[in-house]
Amino acid sequence: MGIHNIYYHGYPKLYCMKKCIDCNSEQTESNFPFDKSRNRYLSVCKKCTAIRTEAYRQKNKDKWRESSKKHADKSNSLITEWKSKGCQKCGENRIHLIDAHHIDPSIKEFSVGSAMRGLKITEEELKKCIPLCSNCHRDFHHLEKKTRITIKDYLNLK
Repeated sequence: MGIHNIYYHGYPKLYCMKKCIDCNSEQTESNFPFDKSRNRYLSVCKKCTAIRTEAYRQKNKDKWRESSKKHADKSNSLITEWKSKGCQKCGENRIHLIDAHHIDPSIKEFSVGSAMRGLKITEEELKKCIPLCSNCHRDFHHLEKKTRITIKDYLNLK
């Protein structure tokens, strides 16, 4: 019986019931976090998981802050290294002026500069982008709205 089964004991998967080991309430399986590495739902419901996580954070504030800062530093380092390529249009290389422009906005999952995600996820998102300085980025979007120019054509303009 795997996660891909549509029916479980003759009932649709979304109606499968499970009992939380913390609050002892019986809930549908969709109210439990799914552990991809073990290919199963956890034994603690999402609400109780949030309570456990918050309790851990409060108990281990210094450790949590240190871990968060370490992650933020690694993420910022990754983004800074990517931005150091400079603007693909004009060559501007001041890192604080570089934006991540999604080549295909339909596959954009999040804005790189404003969201904290895992390093692998951030790296994958950066692969969908090109670095543009803030002026070229604004200029492209202005021309895109007015003339429907593509990013490829915009980069080839002089």
